[in-house]
Amino acid sequence: MKKILVPTDFSDQAKYALKLATEIAKKTDAELILLHVVEIPGQQSFNTTGEANHADGMEGVYIMKMIELGKKKLHALKDDEILEGLNVHAKLEAGNTFYNISSIVNEHNPDMIIMGTSGSSGVDEILIGSNAEKVVRNAKCPVLTLKEEISLASIDNIVFASSLKNDDKELANKLKEIAKLSYAKIHLLKVNTPNNFESSTNTNKRMDEYMKNNGLEAEKHIHNGINEEEGILEFAKENNIDLIAMGTHGRKGLMHLLSGSIAEDVVNHSKRPVLTLKLGD
Repeated sequence: MKKILVPTDFSDQAKYALKLATEIAKKTDAELILLHVVEIPGQQSFNTTGEANHADGMEGVYIMKMIELGKKKLHALKDDEILEGLNVHAKLEAGNTFYNISSIVNEHNPDMIIMGTSGSSGVDEILIGSNAEKVVRNAKCPVLTLKEEISLASIDNIVFASSLKNDDKELANKLKEIAKLSYAKIHLLKVNTPNNFESSTNTNKRMDEYMKNNGLEAEKHIHNGINEEEGILEFAKENNIDLIAMGTHGRKGLMHLLSGSIAEDVVNHSKRPVLTLKLGD
Protein backbone atom coordinates (compact mmCIF):
# COMPACT_ATOMS: atom_id res chain seq x y z
CA MET A 1 0.00 0.00 0.00
CA LYS A 2 1.54 3.28 -1.14
CA LYS A 3 -1.09 5.99 -0.59
CA ILE A 4 -4.04 6.33 1.79
CA LEU A 5 -6.55 9.17 1.47
CA VAL A 6 -8.18 10.27 4.73
CA PRO A 7 -10.98 12.86 4.32
CA THR A 8 -11.59 14.69 7.60
CA ASP A 9 -14.19 17.05 9.01
CA PHE A 10 -12.46 16.87 12.43
CA SER A 11 -15.38 14.88 13.89
CA ASP A 12 -14.88 11.93 16.24
CA GLN A 13 -15.56 9.52 13.36
CA ALA A 14 -12.90 11.26 11.25
CA LYS A 15 -10.44 10.95 14.14
CA TYR A 16 -11.15 7.22 14.36
CA ALA A 17 -10.47 6.90 10.62
CA LEU A 18 -7.18 8.81 10.91
CA LYS A 19 -6.04 6.68 13.84
CA LEU A 20 -6.61 3.46 11.88
CA ALA A 21 -4.98 4.97 8.77
CA THR A 22 -1.85 5.88 10.75
CA GLU A 23 -1.60 2.31 12.06
CA ILE A 24 -1.76 0.94 8.52
CA ALA A 25 0.67 3.58 7.22
CA LYS A 26 3.23 2.75 9.90
CA LYS A 27 3.11 -0.92 8.96
CA THR A 28 3.21 -0.38 5.20
CA ASP A 29 5.22 2.86 4.90
CA ALA A 30 2.29 4.40 3.02
CA GLU A 31 1.88 8.12 2.33
CA LEU A 32 -1.11 9.73 4.06
CA ILE A 33 -3.13 12.39 2.26
CA LEU A 34 -5.31 14.38 4.67
CA LEU A 35 -8.18 16.16 2.96
CA HIS A 36 -10.53 18.71 4.53
CA VAL A 37 -13.34 20.16 2.45
CA VAL A 38 -15.12 23.33 3.54
CA GLU A 39 -18.66 22.56 2.43
CA ILE A 40 -20.27 25.30 0.33
CA PRO A 41 -23.83 24.39 -0.73
CA GLY A 42 -24.48 24.65 -4.44
CA GLN A 43 -20.82 24.85 -5.48
CA GLN A 44 -18.53 22.09 -6.66
CA SER A 45 -15.34 24.03 -5.97
CA PHE A 46 -14.32 27.40 -4.55
CA ASN A 47 -11.16 29.50 -4.64
CA THR A 48 -9.32 28.90 -1.34
CA THR A 49 -6.46 31.34 -1.93
CA GLY A 50 -8.21 34.39 -0.54
CA GLU A 51 -10.45 35.85 -3.23
CA ALA A 52 -14.11 35.44 -2.33
CA ASN A 53 -15.10 35.80 -5.97
CA HIS A 54 -17.82 33.16 -5.92
CA ALA A 55 -19.93 34.84 -3.27
CA ASP A 56 -21.03 38.37 -2.37
CA GLY A 57 -20.84 40.46 0.77
CA MET A 58 -21.21 38.78 4.13
CA GLU A 59 -21.53 35.34 2.57
CA GLY A 60 -18.08 35.67 1.00
CA VAL A 61 -16.56 36.91 4.27
CA TYR A 62 -18.12 34.00 6.17
CA ILE A 63 -16.83 31.46 3.64
CA MET A 64 -13.29 32.82 3.78
CA LYS A 65 -13.36 32.71 7.59
CA MET A 66 -14.42 29.04 7.41
CA ILE A 67 -11.56 28.38 4.99
CA GLU A 68 -9.04 30.03 7.32
CA LEU A 69 -10.38 28.07 10.28
CA GLY A 70 -10.15 24.87 8.23
CA LYS A 71 -6.53 25.64 7.35
CA LYS A 72 -5.65 26.13 11.03
CA LYS A 73 -7.32 22.89 12.10
CA LEU A 74 -5.72 20.96 9.25
CA HIS A 75 -2.27 22.37 10.06
CA ALA A 76 -2.72 21.42 13.74
CA LEU A 77 -3.85 17.94 12.74
CA LYS A 78 -0.84 17.45 10.47
CA ASP A 79 1.46 18.39 13.39
CA ASP A 80 -0.23 15.94 15.79
CA GLU A 81 2.22 13.53 17.41
CA ILE A 82 0.17 10.59 16.12
CA LEU A 83 1.53 11.39 12.63
CA GLU A 84 5.14 11.74 13.71
CA GLY A 85 7.52 9.95 11.37
CA LEU A 86 4.94 9.51 8.62
CA ASN A 87 4.89 10.97 5.12
CA VAL A 88 1.85 13.26 5.36
CA HIS A 89 0.37 15.70 2.86
CA ALA A 90 -2.50 17.97 3.90
CA LYS A 91 -4.92 19.49 1.39
CA LEU A 92 -7.79 21.91 1.89
CA GLU A 93 -10.52 22.35 -0.69
CA ALA A 94 -13.83 24.21 -0.66
CA GLY A 95 -17.09 23.42 -2.38
CA ASN A 96 -18.88 20.09 -2.62
CA THR A 97 -17.35 17.37 -0.42
CA PHE A 98 -18.01 14.45 -2.76
CA TYR A 99 -16.80 16.38 -5.82
CA ASN A 100 -13.55 17.34 -4.11
CA ILE A 101 -12.87 13.85 -2.75
CA SER A 102 -13.40 12.49 -6.27
CA SER A 103 -11.03 15.11 -7.68
CA ILE A 104 -8.28 14.18 -5.19
CA VAL A 105 -8.79 10.48 -5.95
CA ASN A 106 -8.34 11.15 -9.67
CA GLU A 107 -5.27 13.31 -9.02
CA HIS A 108 -3.43 11.13 -6.51
CA ASN A 109 -4.76 7.63 -7.26
CA PRO A 110 -4.71 6.36 -3.64
CA ASP A 111 -4.69 2.64 -2.85
CA MET A 112 -7.40 3.11 -0.24
CA ILE A 113 -9.73 5.71 1.24
CA ILE A 114 -10.35 5.51 4.98
CA MET A 115 -13.14 7.75 6.20
CA GLY A 116 -15.47 8.16 9.14
CA THR A 117 -19.22 8.26 8.69
CA SER A 118 -22.24 8.77 10.88
CA GLY A 119 -24.44 7.21 8.21
CA SER A 120 -27.79 8.66 7.15
CA SER A 121 -31.36 7.67 7.83
CA GLY A 122 -34.97 8.49 7.02
CA VAL A 123 -35.56 11.11 4.33
CA ASP A 124 -31.83 11.97 4.06
CA GLU A 125 -31.00 8.35 3.25
CA ILE A 126 -33.71 8.11 0.59
CA LEU A 127 -33.02 11.45 -1.11
CA ILE A 128 -29.31 12.18 -0.82
CA GLY A 129 -27.54 9.66 1.39
CA SER A 130 -24.25 10.51 3.07
CA ASN A 131 -20.98 11.65 1.49
CA ALA A 132 -19.49 8.30 2.52
CA GLU A 133 -22.29 6.54 0.63
CA LYS A 134 -21.53 8.51 -2.54
CA VAL A 135 -17.80 7.83 -2.24
CA VAL A 136 -18.50 4.10 -1.78
CA ARG A 137 -20.71 4.15 -4.88
CA ASN A 138 -18.19 5.90 -7.13
CA ALA A 139 -14.60 5.52 -5.85
CA LYS A 140 -12.16 3.64 -8.07
CA CYS A 141 -10.24 2.28 -5.08
CA PRO A 142 -11.28 0.36 -1.95
CA VAL A 143 -13.07 2.47 0.68
CA LEU A 144 -12.97 1.65 4.39
CA THR A 145 -15.70 3.41 6.36
CA LEU A 146 -16.10 3.36 10.13
CA LYS A 147 -18.36 4.85 12.77
CA GLU A 148 -16.55 3.77 15.93
CA GLU A 149 -12.94 3.59 17.08
CA ILE A 150 -11.07 0.45 16.06
CA SER A 151 -7.44 -0.63 15.88
CA LEU A 152 -5.70 -3.24 13.75
CA ALA A 153 -5.10 -5.30 16.89
CA SER A 154 -8.85 -5.49 17.57
CA ILE A 155 -9.68 -6.88 14.12
CA ASP A 156 -9.80 -10.64 14.70
CA ASN A 157 -12.57 -11.73 12.33
CA ILE A 158 -13.38 -10.36 8.87
CA VAL A 159 -16.40 -11.42 6.85
CA PHE A 160 -16.11 -11.24 3.07
CA ALA A 161 -19.57 -11.21 1.48
CA SER A 162 -18.70 -12.10 -2.09
CA SER A 163 -20.71 -12.80 -5.23
CA LEU A 164 -18.08 -15.49 -6.01
CA LYS A 165 -17.89 -14.20 -9.59
CA ASN A 166 -14.19 -13.25 -9.59
CA ASP A 167 -15.03 -9.60 -10.35
CA ASP A 168 -13.80 -8.53 -6.93
CA LYS A 169 -10.21 -9.74 -7.16
CA GLU A 170 -8.80 -6.32 -6.18
CA LEU A 171 -11.03 -6.27 -3.11
CA ALA A 172 -9.93 -9.81 -2.18
CA ASN A 173 -6.28 -8.74 -2.44
CA LYS A 174 -6.84 -5.65 -0.27
CA LEU A 175 -8.73 -7.78 2.23
CA LYS A 176 -5.85 -10.25 2.42
CA GLU A 177 -3.49 -7.33 3.05
CA ILE A 178 -5.57 -6.05 5.97
CA ALA A 179 -5.95 -9.56 7.36
CA LYS A 180 -2.18 -9.99 7.24
CA LEU A 181 -1.60 -6.68 9.04
CA SER A 182 -4.14 -7.48 11.77
CA TYR A 183 -3.61 -11.27 11.94
CA ALA A 184 -7.35 -11.65 11.37
CA LYS A 185 -9.29 -14.69 10.22
CA ILE A 186 -11.31 -14.33 7.01
CA HIS A 187 -14.85 -15.73 6.74
CA LEU A 188 -16.16 -16.13 3.18
CA LEU A 189 -19.93 -15.61 3.22
CA LYS A 190 -22.72 -16.39 0.76
CA VAL A 191 -26.16 -15.16 1.80
CA ASN A 192 -29.09 -17.21 0.53
CA THR A 193 -32.30 -15.22 0.07
CA PRO A 194 -35.79 -16.35 -1.00
CA ASN A 195 -35.32 -14.68 -4.39
CA ASN A 196 -31.74 -15.87 -4.90
CA PHE A 197 -31.49 -19.34 -3.42
CA GLU A 198 -28.73 -21.82 -4.20
CA SER A 199 -28.06 -25.32 -2.89
CA SER A 200 -25.30 -25.71 -0.29
CA THR A 201 -23.53 -28.24 -2.50
CA ASN A 202 -23.30 -25.86 -5.43
CA THR A 203 -22.33 -22.89 -3.22
CA ASN A 204 -19.54 -24.84 -1.52
CA LYS A 205 -18.13 -25.87 -4.91
CA ARG A 206 -18.15 -22.25 -6.09
CA MET A 207 -16.54 -21.10 -2.85
CA ASP A 208 -13.72 -23.62 -3.25
CA GLU A 209 -13.15 -22.46 -6.83
CA TYR A 210 -13.22 -18.81 -5.81
CA MET A 211 -10.69 -19.27 -3.00
CA LYS A 212 -8.39 -21.23 -5.31
CA ASN A 213 -8.56 -18.59 -8.06
CA ASN A 214 -7.91 -15.73 -5.62
CA GLY A 215 -5.36 -17.38 -3.34
CA LEU A 216 -7.73 -16.82 -0.43
CA GLU A 217 -7.65 -18.78 2.81
CA ALA A 218 -11.01 -18.50 4.55
CA GLU A 219 -13.65 -20.34 6.51
CA LYS A 220 -16.77 -20.89 4.39
CA HIS A 221 -20.25 -19.89 5.56
CA ILE A 222 -23.76 -19.98 4.08
CA HIS A 223 -26.37 -17.83 5.83
CA ASN A 224 -30.10 -17.65 5.10
CA GLY A 225 -31.59 -14.17 5.24
CA ILE A 226 -34.67 -12.21 4.16
CA ASN A 227 -32.36 -10.10 1.98
CA GLU A 228 -28.61 -9.80 1.50
CA GLU A 229 -28.13 -6.73 3.68
CA GLU A 230 -29.94 -8.23 6.67
CA GLY A 231 -28.18 -11.56 6.13
CA ILE A 232 -24.73 -9.92 6.21
CA LEU A 233 -25.55 -7.82 9.30
CA GLU A 234 -27.09 -10.83 11.09
CA PHE A 235 -24.06 -12.99 10.36
CA ALA A 236 -21.69 -10.25 11.52
CA LYS A 237 -23.55 -9.87 14.82
CA GLU A 238 -23.91 -13.58 15.50
CA ASN A 239 -20.25 -14.36 14.76
CA ASN A 240 -18.45 -11.45 16.46
CA ILE A 241 -17.24 -10.05 13.14
CA ASP A 242 -15.00 -6.98 13.42
CA LEU A 243 -14.97 -5.86 9.77
CA ILE A 244 -17.26 -6.43 6.78
CA ALA A 245 -15.93 -6.52 3.21
CA MET A 246 -18.06 -6.47 0.06
CA GLY A 247 -18.25 -5.12 -3.47
CA THR A 248 -20.72 -2.66 -5.00
CA HIS A 249 -21.75 -2.15 -8.60
CA GLY A 250 -22.14 1.60 -8.07
CA ARG A 251 -25.58 1.95 -9.65
CA LYS A 252 -26.60 5.52 -10.44
CA GLY A 253 -29.71 7.42 -11.42
CA LEU A 254 -32.92 5.43 -11.91
CA MET A 255 -31.26 2.06 -11.33
CA HIS A 256 -30.00 3.26 -7.94
CA LEU A 257 -33.44 4.58 -6.97
CA LEU A 258 -35.16 1.35 -8.03
CA SER A 259 -32.78 -1.28 -6.69
CA GLY A 260 -30.51 0.65 -4.32
CA SER A 261 -27.16 -0.74 -3.26
CA ILE A 262 -26.59 -3.50 -0.73
CA ALA A 263 -23.10 -2.18 0.06
CA GLU A 264 -24.34 1.37 0.68
CA ASP A 265 -27.11 0.07 2.91
CA VAL A 266 -24.61 -1.97 4.92
CA VAL A 267 -22.29 1.07 5.22
CA ASN A 268 -25.23 3.13 6.49
CA HIS A 269 -26.59 0.61 8.98
CA SER A 270 -23.56 -1.33 10.21
CA LYS A 271 -21.84 -0.30 13.43
CA ARG A 272 -18.82 -2.28 12.23
CA PRO A 273 -16.23 -0.96 9.76
CA VAL A 274 -17.04 -1.79 6.13
CA LEU A 275 -14.51 -2.24 3.32
CA THR A 276 -16.03 -1.77 -0.14
CA LEU A 277 -14.90 -1.59 -3.75
CA LYS A 278 -16.82 -0.55 -6.84
CA LEU A 279 -16.92 -3.53 -9.20
CA GLY A 280 -17.23 -3.52 -12.97
CA ASP A 281 -20.69 -2.86 -14.38
